[in-house]
Amino acid sequence: MAGAFFLLSIHAFAFVIAYSIDSPMAAYHRWLILAVIPAFSCMGQFFFFYPNPVKEKFAFRFLSAQLFVWITFSVYYIFCTFRKEPVFDFTEQIWTFSLPLENKILGVLVLVYSFLMICTGIWRSWTTSKESNRFTGLFVLFFSLLIFPPVIANSMSRAGLISRTDFLTVYTFFMIPGSFVILVLYINTTADQTRFLNRITGICLGTFLLILYWIGLASVSRQEDTFDLGKLREAENSIFIKKAVPGSDSVSHVGIPTDRNSHSTSRVGTPKNPSTRKRFLRQSSGYYGSVFPLEAERYFIEGNEEEPRSVLYRFSLQNRDHKYEATFPYEEYRSFLHIAIRPYFAVLFITVLVVLFGFRLFFRGAIWNPLKNLLIGIGKVNQGDLNTKIQVRIQDEIGFLADSFNGMVSSIREARTALSVYADTLEDQVKDRTSRLTQLLEQQQGDYFLTSLLLKPFGIETIRNGSVFVESFTRQKKQFVFKQQNHEIGGDLCMSTSLKIGGTNCTVFMNADAMGKSIQGAGGAIVLGSVFGSILNRTRLFEDKTIEFTPQRWLRSAFLELSKVFEIFEGSMLVTAILGVIEESTGKTYLVNAEHPSPILYRNGKASLIPTKHFFNRIGLPFDSSTTFTVQSFQLRPGDCLFLGSDGKDDLIVGIREDGTKEINENQEAFLSRIEEAQGDLYKIYQDMEEYLTDDISFLKIEYSLSKEPVRTNGQATRLVSKETN
Repeated sequence: MAGAFFLLSIHAFAFVIAYSIDSPMAAYHRWLILAVIPAFSCMGQFFFFYPNPVKEKFAFRFLSAQLFVWITFSVYYIFCTFRKEPVFDFTEQIWTFSLPLENKILGVLVLVYSFLMICTGIWRSWTTSKESNRFTGLFVLFFSLLIFPPVIANSMSRAGLISRTDFLTVYTFFMIPGSFVILVLYINTTADQTRFLNRITGICLGTFLLILYWIGLASVSRQEDTFDLGKLREAENSIFIKKAVPGSDSVSHVGIPTDRNSHSTSRVGTPKNPSTRKRFLRQSSGYYGSVFPLEAERYFIEGNEEEPRSVLYRFSLQNRDHKYEATFPYEEYRSFLHIAIRPYFAVLFITVLVVLFGFRLFFRGAIWNPLKNLLIGIGKVNQGDLNTKIQVRIQDEIGFLADSFNGMVSSIREARTALSVYADTLEDQVKDRTSRLTQLLEQQQGDYFLTSLLLKPFGIETIRNGSVFVESFTRQKKQFVFKQQNHEIGGDLCMSTSLKIGGTNCTVFMNADAMGKSIQGAGGAIVLGSVFGSILNRTRLFEDKTIEFTPQRWLRSAFLELSKVFEIFEGSMLVTAILGVIEESTGKTYLVNAEHPSPILYRNGKASLIPTKHFFNRIGLPFDSSTTFTVQSFQLRPGDCLFLGSDGKDDLIVGIREDGTKEINENQEAFLSRIEEAQGDLYKIYQDMEEYLTDDISFLKIEYSLSKEPVRTNGQATRLVSKETN
């Protein structure tokens, strides 16, 4: 953007040269006009790098192609100027070269380059992030206002639709305010490293230049009318004197009066701007009545070897049919305007010097020195000097920052002192804390060990009840070391035994998962095992009184008793479980499911889920006695295996998401393929899942066979896996 404004400054400076120097050498300002094309290229590059660089290789190639076209045309344009003689263009009041075709090509290039710049800005505004696309869109808008109106006005002036004066008016009207707005927008949105005082200087300089522009626009444009009024007054006075004193030669510069139908134009030549009719206010002074012309026409007369350039006024006084022509040297016109504009140049030059160099002096005490001292203090603190203190002289916002900085450094110094004292005694504190933690850890490990001892009586390894073979595997998530031995505790529990229910030999089993981690889950498992164990023992003691019981009635009684006991804890101890009974002689199986994973049937090498027709609430939640108690039943065939497992077998880590969180398997049918791959071997199933586990895990495998031997798989007897405790 700096390059763009520098090139636009060269382009604007070319007009300053053209209007300041009345010499054929001023025609070579056209070379500097060419700087406007790469200015558009720089603006386009700005969008590739704001607010952060994108497509840098493409941006470099795009810029290279644009510069190649510009350099090629510039060489051609400059070459054409060597073949032409400078001419004076009265429409612009400057010396230039007569290059109509080349100037049209220049106008087309300016239009194309500006269009490419705007398209680049729109593309970047569309693709950038939501936080910065608003600012990019504002840059596109103000670049458009800065560029397009002057470009369009230039094209219209080249086509003869408007005058070059109108083009220059549009150019200055949009260029200076547009540049100021872009400067303010950039200073307030850029992430580039800048200095605070430079920002103030930039804003103030832009503000002063904008104010000077408006003052110049309001006053300088009237200087030309002032010159016309003055010269017409001279002409009026000359005509009045000539009438008052016959034979006087003081009106020799006044043309011959002509009739409206027979204008004498031998001295006028070809008017360069025939539509210059103006209205002038009547002015009178002195002892005579003024006949100041109501309206007049002004023409610029081209010079030749005999007569220099001149300004001609054609006007009438009292008689509209009687016209006068007055001519004045063109040099007077240029000299008058230059003298009128010189004060503005002086004010502009002084303003720039005051802003660029005087602001450091003006704000040295209020802004620059306090900021400099604050930065020096921050640097010293960064180097470790916490004795730094900034002197506050002016209680303004910067003074408040300095006070806050001093307070912050004081707090850091006090904290460092306290930290130093703490570091000196850290070793002793660490030893003391370590000793305490060791004692607490040993006490905790002891508590864990006692809890694990209470859990051991409830678990089973393997049992054989006639045609029913039961095998279990449990691995608790919480592992600990006590007395140099590995132990574990958790909430998973597998229980099974043989009972007589209604005079029939049955195998009773349960797979349960008490909610909670470590000691809480283990506590729930202990309560569950104690209550269920007492139910089993009571049934065994009073077998003769349960002849009329059916497996369904026994399951209902056991489940309701467990629910009543756990309801005492008011929801702080909950259990998911499957309770079941198998008739050993027939293989008839009865199940009650309390929000536990569905059981799995392994038959003929294929595993499938047994749909649970009815789920009870978790044990520990209030049981609705008004509902019908449903017991699910199905028939096991010889050689079938029934698998029960806690939710740990399904909640496996299957991946890591983009945000770093673990992705957990939610498909309970995925466990079926693991049973088939391991051919029903519990230990192989565990080995396949070990690295993906997230919770306690327990399996209960129940085989039904009419033979006395366990079911065989691929000619090998199924291994009896005992419960491991590591």
